[in-house]
Amino acid sequence: MVAMAAKRLFSLIPFTPAGRCMFAILACAPFFALVARHLWPVLQSPALLATTQPAMMAGLVVLIALLCAADAVLFALLWRRRHSLTPVPRLALGVALLQGTGYTLISFAFGHLTSPFAVTATISTAVIGCALLGWRVVLVAVYVNVPLSLALQGLINAGVLPYAPVLPAASFVGGQPVAWWAALRVEEFYIHVLLGGTFILWAFARFDRQRLELQTLSRTDGLTRLSNRRHFMERLEIEQRRAERYGSTFSLVLCDADHFKQVNDSHGHHTGDEVLRRLGSVLNGGLRIPADVAARLGGEEFALLLTECDEAEAARVCERLRRELKAQPFSAGGRPFGVTLSMGIAAWQGGSAEALLKTADARLYAAKAGGRDRVVATLAEAGT
Repeated sequence: MVAMAAKRLFSLIPFTPAGRCMFAILACAPFFALVARHLWPVLQSPALLATTQPAMMAGLVVLIALLCAADAVLFALLWRRRHSLTPVPRLALGVALLQGTGYTLISFAFGHLTSPFAVTATISTAVIGCALLGWRVVLVAVYVNVPLSLALQGLINAGVLPYAPVLPAASFVGGQPVAWWAALRVEEFYIHVLLGGTFILWAFARFDRQRLELQTLSRTDGLTRLSNRRHFMERLEIEQRRAERYGSTFSLVLCDADHFKQVNDSHGHHTGDEVLRRLGSVLNGGLRIPADVAARLGGEEFALLLTECDEAEAARVCERLRRELKAQPFSAGGRPFGVTLSMGIAAWQGGSAEALLKTADARLYAAKAGGRDRVVATLAEAGT
């Protein structure tokens, strides 16, 4: 049920710049609601009100009401921008300053050194703020609220303000807080632990997801979604070391789309891109992923790394892929056309990865010189 509620909330408020600010307001709302829930009964009961400083308590309730009203205004302004991807730096700063200043004043009202508000609110606010608003916005709020805290502490040291102005000696009986104050402290502590812990886990999960996405982007060709040259060369070196250690074998295949320039010239680059995407799909779909690797090295040149695969087995795989691509229907402007593939195979039998690449490249060249649309595993096959 919690997951369903979260899904509905995220569908109602998209995770846009304005949406993140709205989530920050919603994350701080339980704290203000909790304080208001405990303070309102105190104002209604003369016996409970006697355990406080009535004027300070009334002022605190007014402050919370103003904070909630300001949050409502910000939320309404953000609601109109919730689907926009445009940053909202001023509104984000307003959210950070409002929540930070509110926490600072409430913490001093209840005693910033002895109540749990200062520590738990600061930690959870910093986590929530950095996760949703960004550290730069949070840093500005810190620069504003630290001088405010120092000024309030100076007034307390000078005797102008009492420490914990809302709580007189009557708020404690036998050294223990009265019931309403004890309940408020305990509930506030657990609410902030829950909120702060949730956002810490969310922030780390988001960080891990972004890290994996960046890793994927760094090794993936943007057009075909195959591996890019850098990742392919890394895998080739890894496979070479593995073969040297365990005496296994593998095959390297270089592939080239035949007469691809004519496709671009005759049908346009958009059609050419579609051909490359389809070619990548054929190559990737015919391999044992992730053991094997299909990569786009650049332009219309592709490469395959076939693990635990000797020359004869690689030739059978390549011949199947060549026939599958040749059977693919292509058309542009109502005119059908075909695409064929030339492939050069080199099975590793010792030596360096560079030498293996040169061998595969020589056999690819032989396949193209021999008429294209063919697989060459040995130079003797080039003329067949």
